[in-house]
Amino acid sequence: MLQWGTLIICSLVLLLRLPDALRGRNRTVFGILFLATVCSLLSIDGPYAAIDGALGGWNLTNLALRFIVFGMVFLVGQRLAKGLGATRARDLITGRAGRWGMAAACLAVAVTFLLMDTRGSSAGLQDLTDSGRNAVLAPLYAAAGRSYPAFVSLVLLPPLLATIRAALPRLVRAGAVVTLVGAAAAVLSIPASFTPEAWFGARLIVNYAAVLGYVLGLLMFWFSGQISRPPDNAPATFRKK
Repeated sequence: MLQWGTLIICSLVLLLRLPDALRGRNRTVFGILFLATVCSLLSIDGPYAAIDGALGGWNLTNLALRFIVFGMVFLVGQRLAKGLGATRARDLITGRAGRWGMAAACLAVAVTFLLMDTRGSSAGLQDLTDSGRNAVLAPLYAAAGRSYPAFVSLVLLPPLLATIRAALPRLVRAGAVVTLVGAAAAVLSIPASFTPEAWFGARLIVNYAAVLGYVLGLLMFWFSGQISRPPDNAPATFRKK
């Protein structure tokens, strides 16, 4: 239910933003929502097994999913930092620190994936974590895949907190709160990767809270620009066009 619910929410938000995208408005946000929808789809057993089976059944789909997430998170971080007027955060994400962070995360994901035994399609690699080698490497692979999203989320925490405290419209501040929840969940997903299997449900909640927090936060920011014009000190991205 959590996986399908996330896919449905992402798809609905994507459709809501489609008219604006067709008019050439905020196509970056539409691209983010499209990638989030694709990631949600590839996290579900049926679609994942069909696609990965066509690729040979080596879970290359999971590896591709990690890289798609990195690209999506980069766009999210860049867009939010610009919209929140957070110059330092944007510089960290798009500058040298951000490039090195993404490169290190990509390398860590690729190396741990190649070291694992990945035969047999399994969404989230859940059926491949019992053997001796995979039991050690699977949590490292998961943590590597969540390292870059955690980095971007940490960078965004201060400007999100500043937006919540600012004298801005309630919907803008509410969007910042929801996005902050998603960012905090993305950071917590790193230690969650090393929790016992009995905590599988909690791990899922943390992971999907990160996705939904960002998606719903972007939706609320968009709504704020549609229904009212914020004061002059509001971030330019959120002003109604």
